[in-house]
Amino acid sequence: MQNRYVGDVGDFGKYGLLRRLSGMTDTAATVPLRLGVIWCLYPDEEHNADGKYVGYLCESVANHAFFRSCDPDLYDALREIVSSNTRQVSSIHSYGILPANTEFYDRILYYPKESPRRCRQVSHTEWIGAALAQSSSSDMVFVDPDNGIFNGPLNWRKTAPKYTYIEDLRHFVQRGQSLVIYHHLSRRGTAVQQIQRCVEHLQKELVLKQPPWAIWYHRGSARCYFIVPQDKHTPGLSERLNRFLDSPWRAHFEMVI
Repeated sequence: MQNRYVGDVGDFGKYGLLRRLSGMTDTAATVPLRLGVIWCLYPDEEHNADGKYVGYLCESVANHAFFRSCDPDLYDALREIVSSNTRQVSSIHSYGILPANTEFYDRILYYPKESPRRCRQVSHTEWIGAALAQSSSSDMVFVDPDNGIFNGPLNWRKTAPKYTYIEDLRHFVQRGQSLVIYHHLSRRGTAVQQIQRCVEHLQKELVLKQPPWAIWYHRGSARCYFIVPQDKHTPGLSERLNRFLDSPWRAHFEMVI
């Protein structure tokens, strides 16, 4: 995640999904889940157009029908954030986009080019330790890496903080928390092939009894959200997800697995 992405069309889908899954905007939800948000925050870059897809916020009949109808309060809040040039993850909290009791973690993890391997290891250990502490009371944790899930062990390359790793995700699962994980799709195979590989990877490495759910978001850059529900949360999350996909959001999301 980078601050420059806040308010773009990707953010719209991201927070729409989290608001529904947590029970914040699902009127049929009886027991809301306390949400934790781990922004794997990375310093802003300028080498691509990511974060610039905010045209969906322009006032038009088409945008109101296609986007705003999904979640008017979310749409209006993100439009205010973009128009006021307050595109920081802290605005997600201050504008009340997620439940009031959400636990946020926004510490930047970045490896300077000249930093030695040992320093990078220490930085990561401190970062994930603080993330776990900050989200300790959450029922469901959203992990938001810049690029997505890395299919391999922890590494210490400069770009490593752009990914989330099985070693980190395992901590949340083992202490009984459900997970929602962002993943940016690449050009290595079709979207469905990539999603299937990630599902298999997560199920095997996290030792899950059932494969995680995969939700493909069709706006902006190709991206997917993987949901790893704990048994105690599965019935409620399944119902909320089904209602989500039976709402105006169905024009933007597709259940793959």
